[in-house]
Amino acid sequence: MEINKGRFENRFIRTATVSPEDVGFPFASQAARLVRQTEGRKEEEVSLLASAPVSVLPASLWLKLNRYGWDIESGLHQRLDVSYNDDRCRVQGNHAVLVLGMFRRIANSIFMAWRSRQPKPKHVTTTDFQTIMDENHRAAAIRFVLNKRPSLKNLS
Repeated sequence: MEINKGRFENRFIRTATVSPEDVGFPFASQAARLVRQTEGRKEEEVSLLASAPVSVLPASLWLKLNRYGWDIESGLHQRLDVSYNDDRCRVQGNHAVLVLGMFRRIANSIFMAWRSRQPKPKHVTTTDFQTIMDENHRAAAIRFVLNKRPSLKNLS
């Protein structure tokens, strides 16, 4: 029993050794069934696969790692989705997806660096950052990126 987002939650996991042929997934070594029982919510059941054998990834460690996986989703992925509508993006070309993803992550990194220098960083959003980067700053950044001989002197 643990508290997750202010609610009591029970999580149970059952693991089993499998072969890739059993589950139709390359390199699979074990499978697991995770059950979450959260106060005020319907019970949730999730299937998991791993390439690590039970000797390397026992059930207790798997539960712990599964919880930590949400840190990524709640951090970078949520920020990209909320700030840049990442999940709604309809760009489909392989190169375009890669370039757009790189620019979004660069923008996020710049935001995080800027945010860390603010007096109350936990109360600063990507929208605040984008508002501060007014038209003049965006124009200078675009000139810098598109210039044949970019110089930091030309950014002001």
